[in-house]
Amino acid sequence: MSTDTIMSALGAGSGIDIKGLARNLADVEQKPREEAIQARIDKTEKRISGYGAVMFGLKQLKDAFAALNDRSEFTGASAKNSTPLAYEATAGASASLGQHSVEVTGLASGRVVRSGNFSAANTTLNSGVAFSLEITRGSSTTAVDVTRKSPEGVVEAINSKTETTGVEARLVNTGDPANPVTIVLTGESGAANHFTISQPAGQAVAGLEFATQIKPATDATAIIDGIAVQRPTNTIDDVIPGVKLELLGQSNSPGTVTISRDTAPVREKIDTLVKAYNDLQDFLDTMADPKSEDEEYGGILANDSLVRYVRDQARSMMTATSSTPGGTVSAMRDIGITLDREGRLQIDAAKLDVALIGRFDEIAKAFTANTDNQSMLGDAARGLAGDAVKRLDDLMGASGPIMARNNAANTQLDRAELDMTRLKEQMEEVYERYLDQFIVMDGLVSQMNSLRESLKGQFENLAAMYNNK
Repeated sequence: MSTDTIMSALGAGSGIDIKGLARNLADVEQKPREEAIQARIDKTEKRISGYGAVMFGLKQLKDAFAALNDRSEFTGASAKNSTPLAYEATAGASASLGQHSVEVTGLASGRVVRSGNFSAANTTLNSGVAFSLEITRGSSTTAVDVTRKSPEGVVEAINSKTETTGVEARLVNTGDPANPVTIVLTGESGAANHFTISQPAGQAVAGLEFATQIKPATDATAIIDGIAVQRPTNTIDDVIPGVKLELLGQSNSPGTVTISRDTAPVREKIDTLVKAYNDLQDFLDTMADPKSEDEEYGGILANDSLVRYVRDQARSMMTATSSTPGGTVSAMRDIGITLDREGRLQIDAAKLDVALIGRFDEIAKAFTANTDNQSMLGDAARGLAGDAVKRLDDLMGASGPIMARNNAANTQLDRAELDMTRLKEQMEEVYERYLDQFIVMDGLVSQMNSLRESLKGQFENLAAMYNNK
C-alpha cells in the first residue's frame, strides 16, 4: 500500500483497521527476507538428506565386501551320494574335498514292545484299584503310578515319566473285532537304551505283561572308508570331517560320497557386490543431476564435489590390485569383473565360473588374505575385501569427509533457523512500531474530524443568523 493511499484512508476518519494495516506493512517487509532464509533452509536440508543417502549406499557396498572378507566364506562344499536310498550325505563348510566309501550294515532302533489287547481305551483295569508299573533302563528303575485305571490311563502315566525313562507310550487300534486296543511302548534308539517294564511283586494286572517284542534296541553300524563304526543313532557326523550322514537303510554294497567345491555361495556374494557398486553409481548420478526427474533425490547434491570423490573412491576399490594376490588372481579383472564405458561393473559369467572352479583358493587369498575376523587397526595387508572394508570404514567414519560435510551443513541449518527466528522477532517489533504510529495518527485524524464538525456547526449557525435578518 502506497503512502498516498494510506493518507487518503486516514483522511476518511478514525474508522480504519489500523491493526490490519500495520500487519500488512510488516508482512510486506518480512516476506522477501523470509523466503530467502527458507530457501537456504530447504537447500541445506536436501544436502543433509543427500549425505545420508550416500552413507546408505556406501553401507550396502561395505556389507557386500564384508561378506567376502573372511576365509571361512570360501569353504563351501557339496556332497554327491551314489546310494541315496541307504543314507543322505550333507557337506558342511569345513568338509575336505575328496571321495569316501560308505556302506550301511545296520540301522539304530529303539526297543518296541506291546501289551495285551483290550476292548476299549477306557476299559477298567485291576477292578478299578490303583496300581504301579516299573520301567528299568540300564541300572536305573523308575516307578510309574497309574491313577486312571484304564489303558489310556496307563499311556498317560508312562508318558509323564518319559524324560526320565526315555520310553514313550501310545494306543494303537489293531482293528480286532473284540479287543482292538493295545499299548505300544517305544524306547530311545541304541543298544544301551534297552528297557524292560514289569509289575511290582504281588501285582498282576491282566494285559500289562508287555511280553511281545516288536523290535529290539540296536545300534547303527556302517563301514566308512574301510573302518567299522557303531553309533546309538542313525546320524553319523564325526567320521568324515565336515560331513553328516543320515542312515536310511542297509546298503547292498559300498557306496561313494564325493565332496566337491560348492562355488554357488561365493558366486552369489560376488553378484551382490557388483550390484551394490552399480546401485551406488546410479544413485550418485541421480543426486548429481539437476535435471533428474527423481522427486526425492534428483539433483540434491548437484555441484557438490563429494559426489565425484565418493565415486572415485568406490571405483578404485573395485579396480585395485589385491594386497595379497594369488598366483594368477590379483584383481577382480582377473576373474571377469570389469568396468564398462558407463563406469558400471560387468561380469563375464563364463570367465568367473571357470575361475571359481579352477582358482578358488587364489580368489580366496586375493579377497581375504587367508584370514578370519580381521582387525581394522594397523596397516596389515587384508586382501581386496578387507582393504575395502577398512577404506569404507574410514570414509564413513566420524572424522571422514562425509560426516565433515554433514556436520557443516547442520551448522549452516542451525544458523539459518536462528536467522528465521530473529527475523520473525524483528518483524514483530516493526509491526508494533507501525501500530504505535498509526494509533497516534488515528488520534490526530479523530481530533481533526471533531474540529471540522465543530467549525461546520458554527458556520451553519452564523449563516442562519444572517439569513434571519
